Amino acid sequence: MTSRVQEAVQRQKSRWRRIAPAGWAFLDLAMFFLVAAACAAGVWFLWQKALGDPRFRMEGETLALAGAVRECPESVAELERLGKSFAGRSLLEPGLIGDMEKTYGECVWIKKITKLRRRFPNRMDVEFLLRMPAAQVWHDNRYWLIDLDATVLPVAGTPDLFPNLPEIVGVTPNVIARRPNAGGAWTDEGVLGALGIIRAFWGSPLAEALPVVRVVVNNGAMRDNPPVQDIRRRFEVVTDQGAVVRWGTFNPGELPGELTSSQKLWYLQELLKGEESLAPGVCFDVRTRLPGYTILR
Repeated sequence: MTSRVQEAVQRQKSRWRRIAPAGWAFLDLAMFFLVAAACAAGVWFLWQKALGDPRFRMEGETLALAGAVRECPESVAELERLGKSFAGRSLLEPGLIGDMEKTYGECVWIKKITKLRRRFPNRMDVEFLLRMPAAQVWHDNRYWLIDLDATVLPVAGTPDLFPNLPEIVGVTPNVIARRPNAGGAWTDEGVLGALGIIRAFWGSPLAEALPVVRVVVNNGAMRDNPPVQDIRRRFEVVTDQGAVVRWGTFNPGELPGELTSSQKLWYLQELLKGEESLAPGVCFDVRTRLPGYTILR
């Protein structure tokens, strides 16, 4: 028979066999976390070192802008300022793309960002669709620039004409409604209609024959039947040679019973075939289905 001492020894050995595997597992787990923490610290150290590496820092150099953009120095200055605002930022920063999207997205001159991509070691490829001046609106004794969407551009108003841009003017000061702030759309019916007419001329063969320099916005006129006031705006187009086109309403296609812009442009092309149609002081009338022209002496 085994003595009590031997039984106690056997029980201790059995307990040790059970505890030993659990202890080794705990030590293995502890070592794993220790190694992982060391690796994470190493990665963090290398990451911080890379962020501080001057080879990855952007210089914020001046953007190379050419073509029509140069005709509007205000846009060039603003885009250069935005580019320089990121000088010193590391190309490795996780939030860099988001910050640039936000900054450029808030710029009125930028209509849409088309590409924003890192190019190592220290450059960003940035491409965007710019808002370009399409016309100038006379309001509050100043000319204000708008783009093709009637968005007001961030350029100070001036009493002097901006060169090489058609102007939109009202026959009276109250014809064109209040101007929105820069970046807002000018929703006035007269501005939108005049801009639509300018765009129609630009997209037609008449762009060279009758270059538009001014669109005059008139108040609504009285109709004979029914005898109620029609508040829709009427327009007259003035060309660079002094010809006047009595346009009537702007109808892109939704107004029943009235000529559309494309129909009026077609009539104008037919009228231009007349022998005296390009004489100084000619006045075209395409408001109805009986177009014609007169020579103003």
